[in-house]
Amino acid sequence: MSSDAASYSSSRILFADDVDGLLGIEECDGDGEIRSGSPSPQRLPTQRPADTALCPRCRLIDFEYIGFHNSAQYGGNNYSVQRDFASLLATSSVCAFCWEIVSIAFKWLDRNGEEENRLDLGRSRVDIALETDWHLVTTVEVDSDKSKAHSDRLKVAWSIPQAQSHAEPKTENLTFFLQKSTNFFDGFPAPEKHGKCGSLGSCEPSPYTARYRPTTANMDLFKTWKNLCHSYHGVKCSQIFKGTPKILPRLIDVDRRCLTMAQEDQSWVCVSYVWGRTNATRLLRSNIHAFSAPGSLTPDILPAIAEDALQVTRGLGEKFLWIDSLCIVQDDMDDKGCYIAQMDSIYALATVVITAASCVNANSHLPGVRTGSRHEEQEPFAIRKVPLVQSLDPVRGVKADLRTGRAGSYLGDTIWDTRAWTLQERFLASRCLVFTNEQVYWECEEAFWCEDSFCDFPHISPDPHRSSLCGGELNLTWNSDVPTFDHFYRTVLEEYSRRSLTYDSDGLNAFSGIIRAFERSAGQPFFWGMPTAFLESTLAWGSRNYSLRRRNGNELSIHEARKANWFPSWSWAGWTSSGNGKLDNQKLNTEPLGLEFHCFDAAITIKKLGQAMQCNSETDLLAEGSDIPGRESRPHTISREDLAEHLPINHSLLLCFWTASVALTFSKTSTFNEPAAPLVSINDTLSATEPRLQLHQGNKRINASWFQCPNFIIELNQQERPTVNVEIIAIAQNRGDWDGHHIDNGAIGVMVITWERGVAFRGGFAWIAIRDWTALKDRTWKLITLA
Repeated sequence: MSSDAASYSSSRILFADDVDGLLGIEECDGDGEIRSGSPSPQRLPTQRPADTALCPRCRLIDFEYIGFHNSAQYGGNNYSVQRDFASLLATSSVCAFCWEIVSIAFKWLDRNGEEENRLDLGRSRVDIALETDWHLVTTVEVDSDKSKAHSDRLKVAWSIPQAQSHAEPKTENLTFFLQKSTNFFDGFPAPEKHGKCGSLGSCEPSPYTARYRPTTANMDLFKTWKNLCHSYHGVKCSQIFKGTPKILPRLIDVDRRCLTMAQEDQSWVCVSYVWGRTNATRLLRSNIHAFSAPGSLTPDILPAIAEDALQVTRGLGEKFLWIDSLCIVQDDMDDKGCYIAQMDSIYALATVVITAASCVNANSHLPGVRTGSRHEEQEPFAIRKVPLVQSLDPVRGVKADLRTGRAGSYLGDTIWDTRAWTLQERFLASRCLVFTNEQVYWECEEAFWCEDSFCDFPHISPDPHRSSLCGGELNLTWNSDVPTFDHFYRTVLEEYSRRSLTYDSDGLNAFSGIIRAFERSAGQPFFWGMPTAFLESTLAWGSRNYSLRRRNGNELSIHEARKANWFPSWSWAGWTSSGNGKLDNQKLNTEPLGLEFHCFDAAITIKKLGQAMQCNSETDLLAEGSDIPGRESRPHTISREDLAEHLPINHSLLLCFWTASVALTFSKTSTFNEPAAPLVSINDTLSATEPRLQLHQGNKRINASWFQCPNFIIELNQQERPTVNVEIIAIAQNRGDWDGHHIDNGAIGVMVITWERGVAFRGGFAWIAIRDWTALKDRTWKLITLA
């Protein structure tokens, strides 16, 4: 630790009054910020200050502590600093580190030329701090003997507001890291001097220091990662979800360059990518015979993504490749149906899944596979004789891990990370080789490795906070118990719902592999995308984004719904925000109201769907305050005779149950005197000039926290009709852990339904306070047939 840094050994953030009077720089005041009215340089000063020249703020950064420390005792000063970018520009003429930070920023702007005019650099801010990862070090001689260690790197987070002239000003977030480069500061060696695994000659690399990354990828490094995983992690990374059925899919033989059917005990590599709207070669009934001939899949025939994946497969030492566009007959519905039903096995059983994170379509190249496909060079520099180099993490739009507040995903804003199909491909994979614009990452259940850092030491646990899956929210070991299943299901549903699909009809297909993995590993049967043992909680899905629409367009009539393979209105699978919002779900193990659900099996026989959670026998919120009979006196079971004789819709779409129902009214204007509770209002979706809408029963206003706005309510606001009558039914209860804590004493989840020829359809969902629910008059006990 430096002497300057040692005096600030406690954790702190330095603000203006901390260093008042320390700077003697003409352009700046005493705290390192630009004085009011003083000019600031518009570009980086040509002359870089000497390595030891630092401004007072940068003198307090503990550069010497960057790197790996085989100790459980933290010895750094944990110092961080916040600067506005203008002050960095001013001090860059006298401070070597400020100069380097500004240099990195301007190089990014140069590579993204259109951004400089769109972004307001004058209002941007930079946060600089040591970021610590803790590791477990396993003793080689004794596998169970583990000690604690830690590593530090310097995190630089840059927040740049968009110019005020922009239609919807937002903040652009950039994050990059600086790591120690102790093995090669005097110039990077030529690629041919690198040994296998990217090590530098005979130098023994220090863990978590920078490694030279050639612009053309070293395939031997990828093969080494695979072998290290097989040797050291074994079964931990062989299959995440147990019981995956073995299959023998159609594959590409990468040596013979033709299609073949897999044989017993043959392994394969998969590709996860975005198809895009291209005319790339696809497998069809007309060419399947030709593509089965050795040598037929030549480089000029294969799409760029497939040819590059073929080369990576060879580099990994594997013989077979699976890519959907060439291994599924695209104009054969039976073949497509067969492989969609096996998607979980295809990806879960793959030795490695190649993730083309930066590719935009099938004609994109995997960066680093071909010469000239990567461009950024590493440029080491020194501060106070500490050699540093910027990591090659993608910096734009880096997401934060919601649990730690740190960089959870390194993918930034990639198209791959917005597509629904790619979620299950990544979710099911045990091992991934992730290609970004400037480097390749290895992810498995036990490790996270990358090209530009020596972090591939199997006896040292990796930094666990970076992941290409759900922003790091699933960095947990899979367990089949209910709490783990609950977390995985709700996290994956939320992530899936924000992603987009080209075809609405794939709304459940692109999630089906995840469902089958859950069903086998957690023993949880699903019905239309929802775990049947927790239906009260899963029916309480919703979104604060009110632009949900039914899949396949607008509402269909019953005749159209029966004719088409329509999704049920009660399932999240039947709705989409077209990638503009996320669906939420309350915890699955929330105490239920005590509803009993029924559906039809393949023989059109009614069967009861058992529920895992028990209701409170002392409280009956469905009936409290009403004339509804008690639990023992009212019907719960359903027989065929209870339903309409000829149900006008596909029986597989139906969900049947008894619950409490009540009629309410929506109106445009209100003369009620009660103050509105601070709940999420349906009026949040309306402009200031539009009339307000209110839910009420008689003269009593009902405050609701809306998680799915009924579409007909928006239509009501645009019409002359002053009111509309609606029916709501009780679905679930919540004691405040999901409704944004708006309802202190708990809430009842209610579904807005509409009827057509004896069948009900979900139209909206809201939470209303328990006290308001129990005060509602004329509640009745009613059989609901939801479609």
